Amino acid sequence: MSELSLSDPHTIPTDWWHALDDGRLQCDVCPRACKLREGQRGVCFVRGRTDDQVVLTTYGRSSGFCVDPIEKKP
Repeated sequence: MSELSLSDPHTIPTDWWHALDDGRLQCDVCPRACKLREGQRGVCFVRGRTDDQVVLTTYGRSSGFCVDPIEKKP
């Protein structure tokens, strides 16, 4: 797993998080509410913490590939 870095073009800051009293950041996107320390990723592996902010690490990347045709005969 690579380190999180804002210099990566696929890494952009997000808006849906807030800081906790213990220094962690809480992601507010899903019900899991991941509490992240520096360099840590959420359960989804899509968001992570770097430079005291939560960042999206998959911006501009495809979320899945499928070789099957869209319409298949039974």
